Amino acid sequence: MKRAACAALLLAFAIPALAAGKGPGAVRKQIEMSMVLTGKVRIAADGHVQGLQIDRESEVPASVSQLIRGAVPQWKFDPAHPGDAADADGTPMSVRVVLRQAPEQGAENYTLRIVSAHFGQTKPADMPASVSLPPPSFPRAALAARLPATVYLVARIGRDGKVSDAFAEQVNLRAIGSERQMDEFRKKFADASLSAVKRWRFTPPREGADIGADHWQVRVPVDFLFELKRPAYGQWEAYVPGPRARAPWLQTDQDATAGVDAFSGTGLRMLGRGPRLLTPLSQG
Repeated sequence: MKRAACAALLLAFAIPALAAGKGPGAVRKQIEMSMVLTGKVRIAADGHVQGLQIDRESEVPASVSQLIRGAVPQWKFDPAHPGDAADADGTPMSVRVVLRQAPEQGAENYTLRIVSAHFGQTKPADMPASVSLPPPSFPRAALAARLPATVYLVARIGRDGKVSDAFAEQVNLRAIGSERQMDEFRKKFADASLSAVKRWRFTPPREGADIGADHWQVRVPVDFLFELKRPAYGQWEAYVPGPRARAPWLQTDQDATAGVDAFSGTGLRMLGRGPRLLTPLSQG
């Protein structure tokens, strides 16, 4: 995508600078704009994609719709791990699409890519049910700076309903600063989230194949926001993405999700329940 199509977007979604001397050029290099879209994908018995549905496609930018319709037919899923049974329209899907400047290609070029996806939808009765979810405390320094953030956590829930392990996989900030500043804020948000999740309590699933498991693994986003309003469906949201890390106790074959942040809302997601994607999300 060219500068004429994207420069106005980057300016419109500019986010505050934490450090003095940060001009628009420096901000643009770190800002990532994204949206999460939902739909369904029909998967054949051999793992190939037979069909695609994008929810409310008329509200989605044409370039994003074209990207998804070009990428999804090239996907191949693992036939040995079909996930939960799909309905007649296919398997529920959510994808995060990112727009960002491509510095290696010059200031006038931008890239549009699918960076994460989630497939399938676990029935509430097949999941641990929440009993108590005390929210995290907003870090004081971030509160003073009015800095919002989202932390993506993965957690293991034991049969006693307690969280035995938790790990912050990614922390996205909605302000810009030096690398040191952003690293410090990401750690504060991660620590606050981990402290809260260790106090969460659940009851075991009432139904499903995992009802007798000794623990359950879930992923959940934790938002630190000053306003509850979010961008409308099909609209861009700006943030500074944090690096992704993987919990040392999370095995690759336990996670059927591609990426960690393709959430269209809040709430828990069971790991390893959906179809497993074998091919890259985006080509190039």
